[in-house]
Amino acid sequence: MKYLLSLLFLGSMAACIEKPTDHFVLRGTVPGAIDSTEVTLASYKEYHKKIASGYVINGRFELQGKVNAPVYCRLSMSDQHANTNKESKDKSPNKYVEIGFFVENGNLTFQTPHIDSLPQSFWLYDIRKEKNYTLKGSVAQDIFYQYQQQTISLRHEIESLNKAYMENGNVENFKTSYAKQIKLENQTKEFIRSHQNLAVNLYLAEQLKKKPFTYDQAYLDELTEFFAPYQDTCLALQQFRQYLQTARTFVQGKALRDGEMTTPDGKKATLLSQLKKDHHTVIDFWASWCGPCRASFPHLREMHKTYGEKVTFISLSVDKSEKDWQKALEEEKLPWNQYLATPELSKDTRTNYNLNSIPTFLVIDPRGKIIYSGSNSGELEIMLEKI
Repeated sequence: MKYLLSLLFLGSMAACIEKPTDHFVLRGTVPGAIDSTEVTLASYKEYHKKIASGYVINGRFELQGKVNAPVYCRLSMSDQHANTNKESKDKSPNKYVEIGFFVENGNLTFQTPHIDSLPQSFWLYDIRKEKNYTLKGSVAQDIFYQYQQQTISLRHEIESLNKAYMENGNVENFKTSYAKQIKLENQTKEFIRSHQNLAVNLYLAEQLKKKPFTYDQAYLDELTEFFAPYQDTCLALQQFRQYLQTARTFVQGKALRDGEMTTPDGKKATLLSQLKKDHHTVIDFWASWCGPCRASFPHLREMHKTYGEKVTFISLSVDKSEKDWQKALEEEKLPWNQYLATPELSKDTRTNYNLNSIPTFLVIDPRGKIIYSGSNSGELEIMLEKI
């Protein structure tokens, strides 16, 4: 009889802790968080739509919700509302924490030593603090955590170099960052090859997407091969395969199309007539009203001095006002040929080269084929050094 009662007791305990399969329960421990700190969980792709939300009470919170498949989520914590209800003398600076992990249905447990050990959002985000929290109960997160920890140092170095480049414009910072970015890209591809979790691999593959004309067909084939064993069973996989199909339109080697332009003295010219058979050509798309475009001119001048004998430089303005364009030309006094695109040419570049922002630099090889497109003058210099 005792044996039977023991079995019944164990059975009832198992029922109480049975893992839910149609929803998740996320329990978190956040020492140092003040009561009523708001906790919000949302998909990174649809961060404006809450999956679940709640509040911290006595350093703990509990969220419940449902996901159809493992999904990478953003967990936000804000004590702004809680601080407004505190006595003024007790108020502390507002905290806004933002971290990411994979959520799937089941019992999930979040832990951190202290709320101050978590990375804050936006420009205060510190990649190194990603080691200061764990989420247990998600198979996808267990795998992603390995990638996260393996690449923390490298990702932090890249971020620091990029910030330095933005602040001081030292192209050497960008070159070093670029080399480390290639290293991270290779590590990411190797991680995908060695792990068979579809949700994690799709998320990492998103990081491997490149700008138009900075990849060749072999690169797209490599990304395609990562997911060859999988069937189209989920929307995310279908969308990624659709991206790969669309990306084929913008592989390196696409022929530059002709178009009509206006010279500063009002004459007509064609784009292809400016190309030289024994030279590469840099086409700088800009406009008089574009601050970043004009901020790139000092660096372009330096590159023109270094490579001008072997590379043809032309600037193609997409200004709608010829008067504004002429005024900017007088102010900048750029030492290479300047042209104003017709409305038809401007539209054609958007459609055929996916040129949706300026500045944009195209590099054309001597055969008239596009081999690079980008908006960063540091990256452009790396490209010119290669060729």
